[in-house]
Amino acid sequence: MASTMESLTAEILQGMGVGSLAEVAATLPSALTTDVNISAAEMELKAGRIEEAFHQLSLTHSTLLHHRMTQRLHKPNKNKTDDEGYDSDLNSISIDNEKITLATTKKEGTIDLLQKLPSDWTIVQITSANVGECNLRKIGDHPPTPRLYISRCTCGPQPTVAIQTVAAPKDKGVRGILEEVELIKEENKLINRDFRKQVQKYHAKREELNNRLKCVVKTMEVAWLKHWCCLLPGGLEPRDQQVLKETTHRILSNYKGCLTENQQLLLQYMISCPTPSEKAGSIESGSGTSLRAGIAGILGESVRSQNVKNLYAAIHSEEASLEQLRKAPRNPVILIIDKSVVTLPWEMMWVMHDQPVTRMPSLRMLVLLYQHHSCRANSVLVQGVDSSKGFFLVDPDSNLPSTQERVKGPLAETGWQGITARRPTHNEFREAISANDLFVYIGHGSGSQYLPGELVERSECRALALLYGCSSVRLAPRGRIPDPWGVVLNYLIAYCPCVVGMLWDVTDKDTDNLTLEMLRALQGINGVPGSPLANPPSDIPLLVARSRSICRWYLTAAALTVYGLPLHVVNSNNE
Repeated sequence: MASTMESLTAEILQGMGVGSLAEVAATLPSALTTDVNISAAEMELKAGRIEEAFHQLSLTHSTLLHHRMTQRLHKPNKNKTDDEGYDSDLNSISIDNEKITLATTKKEGTIDLLQKLPSDWTIVQITSANVGECNLRKIGDHPPTPRLYISRCTCGPQPTVAIQTVAAPKDKGVRGILEEVELIKEENKLINRDFRKQVQKYHAKREELNNRLKCVVKTMEVAWLKHWCCLLPGGLEPRDQQVLKETTHRILSNYKGCLTENQQLLLQYMISCPTPSEKAGSIESGSGTSLRAGIAGILGESVRSQNVKNLYAAIHSEEASLEQLRKAPRNPVILIIDKSVVTLPWEMMWVMHDQPVTRMPSLRMLVLLYQHHSCRANSVLVQGVDSSKGFFLVDPDSNLPSTQERVKGPLAETGWQGITARRPTHNEFREAISANDLFVYIGHGSGSQYLPGELVERSECRALALLYGCSSVRLAPRGRIPDPWGVVLNYLIAYCPCVVGMLWDVTDKDTDNLTLEMLRALQGINGVPGSPLANPPSDIPLLVARSRSICRWYLTAAALTVYGLPLHVVNSNNE
């Protein structure tokens, strides 16, 4: 029977003009071919072909989104006309380039995508290795915490790729991280519904959920990723990066051992990883047992081996230089997160603290979005987000009177146009996201009840979209095999450069306070001395990172997330 199946498979592949299932999966990637890509990536890793392994892993991310985007590219937006100042020649060239980007099926093409991105960007791709196991689990069962492939890529003319596998935790409590997050989110909804008028119980329950979510994040750091947390932070500034290279060269000279290119990159990331404060209570990546374990992981040897001891001693001799690098500022990092772990609050891990972090569904969508905006002189990516060109949509169903009262005055001071306590027409909503630099939605959900995602896709979204509603950027499961979906993906298909929103339900008062502080910061207004936004940064992802400290509830801070390109704001106060 086995030989018959093999011969039939070979005959079918020959008829298709391909030599293997991996080649089919690369040509027509989908949710059903991810196991083939993961198996191929595993083989490439064992052979030491890191770039090829990264290519295979990249094909597993957001295949449904790629198909939807391809449909848009083959059906140009009929709403656009030359009378609107629309450059048809530029659009034709852009669409052709975007088709090529989505159709990339070879390793060389994937590496070329990295070369097209800014050299100060870092991409961290987190891929689950448990795809088949999750697809076959019982309906209603939560998947266990998976084994991961973490790919870290630098961009620009000379990109680098490093990949490390992270084992699935064996401890029973750690294996339930995903289930615990889902339980926290469900109980969060019940609190808002059942204890709203019982203030003491409400606060006690909410504090309990805050502590449970903090435990989840710490478990991710200490018991799951451990020393491989070092792969998550953004890259260093060029001068600091040069110091790191020189320091690493001295370490390896003193060590007198031989490391592969992948091992050298992993070593650089590990020895320069930001060290948490004592208050954070997390593991230290720069010294002690964590560093020894990390060195052992890089070398593939026992933590007690002589090679590990020698390399640790060589690193320790450069401690003075490394301590400065661990405190150095970081450039943007773009997280590409597997569908099985996309619900987790990765940005709350200590190595991501006070850093510009955004999410994107896949490398191909990131490059496509960057190409679309970087070639347009009037894009907010090129010009910056003009904080005087904004539009607000507040409580369209008129059932959040307290929110209306809290935001009324500050929004009036912006000078923006907007709609309050009235449902917008589809045309009004489209105009708001396509003709302004900033679009602020304050209400229930993502606002898709006023402009459905399918209609968002038909727009050309110019604005930075701030969606301050419950679960506004949540990606909801659509079964065990298909990719999860959410309105944020509709915005990305519409070329929205950046979306800020919430991963799950949040409280109105805490969110309103966050909203007002962020709006002041976007206008260049300094916050209270000593506060996180005392001197607000112009970088949007960094502004979001610092704004998390404003939130009263940890649940609100952890929900705040950025999707899209790292943008910056311009206003009269900082020009």
